[in-house]
Amino acid sequence: MNKKQFWLSALLSSITMALLMSGSMSAIRMGGVSLEWVSAWMEGFTIAWPVAIVANLTILPKIRQFTTWLCRDKKTQPVTAS
Repeated sequence: MNKKQFWLSALLSSITMALLMSGSMSAIRMGGVSLEWVSAWMEGFTIAWPVAIVANLTILPKIRQFTTWLCRDKKTQPVTAS
């Protein structure tokens, strides 16, 4: 993955997840969709998106490394310290 793909992927995935999670959690908390829900959703999104982008840029690369390690072919790739 080149740098442009990395940054675009991090940006789009964090926006998508923040929108979905803040929208669904605020709808659950408010008992459904209403005009007030839209305001609560956007308020939640303004908090959720910065958290999501930071997580995508810092934690997700480590999760990808760990996943690669878990899925390695154990017969051809012995365990090594990284």
